[in-house]
Amino acid sequence: MGLAGRLSEISQERLVEEVISAWDEVNATERLIASLRQKVSSLEMELSEKESAVIGRVSEVELQEALRVSEARVSQLQRSLENERVRRRSLEDSGGEARLAELREENARLLKSEEELMVMILEMEGRIDRLLVVIKDGVSVDG
Repeated sequence: MGLAGRLSEISQERLVEEVISAWDEVNATERLIASLRQKVSSLEMELSEKESAVIGRVSEVELQEALRVSEARVSQLQRSLENERVRRRSLEDSGGEARLAELREENARLLKSEEELMVMILEMEGRIDRLLVVIKDGVSVDG
């Protein structure tokens, strides 16, 4: 049975509910991305401040903890992304052509956002690595 046949078996009201539900989920995801961008920006500013003012006081243990937290967050974001992909595949299997196109566009936007966030995280990890090198080389700045 084709997609049109499957869709014709579903009531208009149910299809509308599904579209509204999916739209709400897209909006919630966009709000989450905006929140994550703000957090990344805040973390970048905080990291910049620490690089310029706290190099001598930052201990290797603190840097390792920051790296561990970053890795945990990356892992959490990857799980969240995989869950979203599975959910979207499920929606695509039960949705119409227009919905499919809409979901593909949203997926492309989310993948771009994910890539931007991963680049930011990699940059932060690079900065942490540079701080570790400075500490290991015995450079200290009294603050």
